[in-house]
Amino acid sequence: MRRKEPTSGRSRDTPVRRSSRLQPDRVGEQVSREPQSFRGSHVTDILSPRESIRAHRKQAEPAKDPSPSPPRGSSQSSEEAEAHEESGQTVLERDTTLLPQPNIEWEVVKDKRARLQVLETSQPRSTKARPQMERRTTASSQGRVENETFALGQQSRAGITARSKAPTMKKADSSKSQAGGPQKWAKRLLYRSVLYFLLFLLILGFVCWFAWEHGNPGSFLGLVGYEAWRWSSFPKLWNAVEECSSQCSLVLVESIPSTLDYETLTPHHPSIYQAWMDLLDGANSSVEIAAFYFTLRDSDVHVEDPSSKQGKAVFESLRSLPSRGVKLSIAVNSPQFSQYDTDELAHHGADVRYVDMKNLTGGILHTKLWVVDQKHIFVGSANMDWRSLTQVKELGAVLYNCSCLARDLHRIFAIYHILGKDGASIPPKWPADLAAKSGLTHPLKLQLNDTGGQLYLSSSPPALCSSGRTSDLTAILSTIEDAEDFVYIAVMDYEPQCTFCKPKRFWPVIDDALRTAACERRVKVRLLISCWKHSHPAMFVFLDSLRVLSYEPLHCPIEVKLFVVPSEGEQPPIPYAHVNHNKYMVTDRIAYIGTSNWSEDYFTRTAGVGLVVNQSEASAGTPGQTLRQQLEKVFIQDWDSPYVQPLSKHWECSRK
Repeated sequence: MRRKEPTSGRSRDTPVRRSSRLQPDRVGEQVSREPQSFRGSHVTDILSPRESIRAHRKQAEPAKDPSPSPPRGSSQSSEEAEAHEESGQTVLERDTTLLPQPNIEWEVVKDKRARLQVLETSQPRSTKARPQMERRTTASSQGRVENETFALGQQSRAGITARSKAPTMKKADSSKSQAGGPQKWAKRLLYRSVLYFLLFLLILGFVCWFAWEHGNPGSFLGLVGYEAWRWSSFPKLWNAVEECSSQCSLVLVESIPSTLDYETLTPHHPSIYQAWMDLLDGANSSVEIAAFYFTLRDSDVHVEDPSSKQGKAVFESLRSLPSRGVKLSIAVNSPQFSQYDTDELAHHGADVRYVDMKNLTGGILHTKLWVVDQKHIFVGSANMDWRSLTQVKELGAVLYNCSCLARDLHRIFAIYHILGKDGASIPPKWPADLAAKSGLTHPLKLQLNDTGGQLYLSSSPPALCSSGRTSDLTAILSTIEDAEDFVYIAVMDYEPQCTFCKPKRFWPVIDDALRTAACERRVKVRLLISCWKHSHPAMFVFLDSLRVLSYEPLHCPIEVKLFVVPSEGEQPPIPYAHVNHNKYMVTDRIAYIGTSNWSEDYFTRTAGVGLVVNQSEASAGTPGQTLRQQLEKVFIQDWDSPYVQPLSKHWECSRK
């Protein structure tokens, strides 16, 4: 860019400097004013005479700045231009770089607050350098002085602004640091609020699920109080569950009254009394018993009978269990005719629950089961009665070291135990902890006496059947339908009606299944029914309606006989004795041992259980070893015994 020629009236000693370099003390010269705004990206330089430049150079050589700014007209580097644009400083502030400056590396200073601090430290040094510049420079025109005065005012105002910003930023930083505390607590409060809200949703979801599954919250409180869900059940969620034994030993047991001469007959099975004593002697942790009533001593009849000796021995063994550290739990029907035995057992530490089935279902607790150490079980027709050991013909099955089946039977007992609580009610759905582990569609596959087989437990009434449990009626009907060759039935009462309903009603469910099996599939059907003075007269009419199907022209293979246990005229007579109390069925494929008489009441209102065993695949190679084979021999033995009478003589035995 060309320089203008020096004008007359200007001193040759005045150097070419930007207005920001001139000090306010030099006055007396007049010059045209520059534009008022100095904040643009470019300021028009003030031209000086060459003589002034030379004079200034001569005077400035001794104190030459070691790092002079680039000469006017030369282009700055792109980095410096960008720095000037980003900094937002005024032109006056940029022009101060021509003065001696402290050794500051501006490229390193990136923070705006740091730049402000640099301004604070550099400002005094720049003011010290100004007097030297005043001594070097000569007087200039009045216009330049005015321009210098205006520029210095802008510079001083910029310095004051920079100093005022620094405390303001410090205050802002301190306020931010002080506000950081409340913000942190606010975040923590927010996190906790979200956590509590999620926990509330979880609890609400559980309550809604339980209300959906169990009907009402009262059922939950009841189940917790009944110890259906115990703390002992929770460790199984993370501990390995003990594998159940698959090798089971099964023994068929009987009670034979002394009036029946079966000593010379075969097969000869162990007695129920001996089986019970063995189970009690070997108990280590728990004994659970469900029964219709407890009269193991003859105190209920107020007479001394020698045949009650075995019942008393069983009672003494039960009473001593708590003192040995064995927990005794009992579920019994309520009300009882006599509570002498249960009250004394409770006094010695037994947990006795009285189940009011009449209030719950309209029936009774007619179940007869034992669970010992959750390894051994007993299921059969025998009540906890001294007469069931010596005066009544009974049949049952004992399975030893069969924990799979024992745990499943324990769940049935747990339901009775729950319902024995005061104010108990039947929930709409039983908890999953009581779900069946065996059933018609999912039987247990075990080894019974080294012979493979499938077995499951059934229960009645349906209201007491937990998830997956097969009802007792379904088990009986499916067993009849599965038969291909024969169906043998031995029960005390057989009535296709609701016996205890008022008014009574016809109920031909099992009766129709037997007629269909005999007349359509030509399956041989035999019924061995008890006859004693407590038999209902209507039962014989129903039995006769079955028997007539064998006449011409139908020839349905149906036979009916009565079994009578002689009494030999005891004086005084023992009440509720001398009867065939068996409740079982056997076919060419399946064995069924139950605890119920065959009428509607026992399957829809009364509590009972059944044991169903299928060993048909192994029957051919193991003669006499399977439960089905043993049960078939027991039936044939009774069917052919001298204690059987034709149905036509029912009036004789029923009047005795």
